[in-house]
Amino acid sequence: MTVNPVINIVIPQGADFAEVFTSTESDGSLSNLSGYSGVSKLKKHSGATVAYDFTVGINTSSSEVSIAMTAPVTTTLEPGRYYYDVVLTAGGGGVSRMVEGFAIVTAGIAT
Repeated sequence: MTVNPVINIVIPQGADFAEVFTSTESDGSLSNLSGYSGVSKLKKHSGATVAYDFTVGINTSSSEVSIAMTAPVTTTLEPGRYYYDVVLTAGGGGVSRMVEGFAIVTAGIAT
């Protein structure tokens, strides 16, 4: 995988959220994610003890990694700026950070 990019995301409070990232190699080819697992968390800052988990999915045929949160989870988030990252673990144990960035939670009006 190439160097992890910084991609900022927006999460609407009280709504389902999903984002998809494509993993590529330095030559632009798709990464082979066979045997990989992933974890992704959302925190106010790196040392925060409260973390919110994203559901992580890996599509090995398209080298896509998806993260998602359901409306019941996003409803509990306070509006504001958070940090997130997506960490992948290879079947052999190697760990890499695929993507990271800010997550802005926008206030819900109707919920």
